[in-house]
Amino acid sequence: MKNTIPVKILLIAAALPLFAGCASKAPTNVGPQVATADTVYVGQPTQPPPDNQKDVIPAPPGPRTLWYFIPGHWEWRGQWVWVAGHWRTRPHPGDIWLPGKWLQQTNSMQQTNVYVWQKGHWRSGAPADEESTDR
Repeated sequence: MKNTIPVKILLIAAALPLFAGCASKAPTNVGPQVATADTVYVGQPTQPPPDNQKDVIPAPPGPRTLWYFIPGHWEWRGQWVWVAGHWRTRPHPGDIWLPGKWLQQTNSMQQTNVYVWQKGHWRSGAPADEESTDR
């Protein structure tokens, strides 16, 4: 019986490091929140993006009623970077993707023209007033 107490102590001591990562402290330095507006400043590009590249569209991973090809677009990361297109499931069969676009706006603080990204979004059915292609 005397030997079981040291064995238990050894087991507890051996298990303590396993619990060391369980306690966590709330972060005190939280970064900026993600903007939720449709138009978001993403840096300050003052030149328009290059012409769009042609995406090579692979076969859809499933039926086209469920999958839609979102075309690639230019993204500003201190310089223009092409983000390739990809297949994504539609929220509802028949929904189409209205792609995002770069809009030129005047930055009144700096008296310069800048480009802002207007995010793309899903729309049900084909809109009458905007161009889109069901891919």
